[in-house]
Amino acid sequence: YTCVLCNGLQIETRDHLFFQCPFSLACWRYICPQFNPHNNVHHNVTDLKDHLDVPFPMEIIALGCWSIWKTRNDCIFNNIRPSLYRCRRIFKEELNLVFHRAKRNKYSNFKNWIDRFR
Repeated sequence: YTCVLCNGLQIETRDHLFFQCPFSLACWRYICPQFNPHNNVHHNVTDLKDHLDVPFPMEIIALGCWSIWKTRNDCIFNNIRPSLYRCRRIFKEELNLVFHRAKRNKYSNFKNWIDRFR
């Protein structure tokens, strides 16, 4: 299968879809401008954790991947053209849902981090 996010130019592997695809890179750079992709998913996660410098990096990384995945699936199953705007909107909506379910003392800076994306 080829990647629908970059117009079928590459085989859709896990590493390509989430970290090497130009579309995905643009999504990650929106969340973490300092991110530079590696050829290994574990190095990418570690790099993102280091650059995000927040007490909740795995939530952000998981939601970033989820947003990319939902954008991909919307293209395949609902014929919705992938857009960075849509991926960002999904990310913000999901992030707000996590914030509302979180224990406030554990995520004290979470709301401030979310607000920077408005």
